[in-house]
Amino acid sequence: MQVAIDLHGIHKVVVIDHRDCGAYKVILGKDLTDPKQEYEAHAAQMRSLRQDINQRHPKLEVTLHLMALDGTVETVT
Repeated sequence: MQVAIDLHGIHKVVVIDHRDCGAYKVILGKDLTDPKQEYEAHAAQMRSLRQDINQRHPKLEVTLHLMALDGTVETVT
């Protein structure tokens, strides 16, 4: 992040996870077939990432999104 800030003056980070993610199945050890549970699992991970980024770079805006395999995107708050 710091390199991107220093070289390009970025002010915003956009995080996009996607549904039906094999990595989440491995990391969490379960298959998230329920859309609500899947959303909450992704949201929790992305919120944690946003918190880490904000602690290190408090001036950066961080937006979170979850994309379905059909290309539709939900904003995670």
